[in-house]
Amino acid sequence: MLNMLEKMSDKDLRARIGARIETLTEEAFQLIRWAFIVGFARYLSDSFPQRIFDLLYWGLASLLFAYLVSRFLLRPELRVMPNPGKRWQRILQSIFNLMICILAFALALWGIGQLTGAISQYRASF
Repeated sequence: MLNMLEKMSDKDLRARIGARIETLTEEAFQLIRWAFIVGFARYLSDSFPQRIFDLLYWGLASLLFAYLVSRFLLRPELRVMPNPGKRWQRILQSIFNLMICILAFALALWGIGQLTGAISQYRASF
């Protein structure tokens, strides 16, 4: 315990920990913000049967996918191999990260659909 308290008194260590926490919260906030925006567009699309709301929903959903791609594919932080030096290793790493993007996108759209469905049902009960 004393060792941990001693480490926490180091300014550089606290700055690094603070920077990591700040980065994590920024990413989480961005994802939550995108989910709310796409969710609202989904709600409009479900509530009003006009084609423009469907296009708005799918356009914003595409931007959400692009955001997820920028997180998991273009900045691969989840490594399959420690040092992907060979071509096949880099290709495998890219495929793995693309699968993560697709899975995260599908889960996000499923969650947004569940949430907007519940909101629509709640609003319809009044």
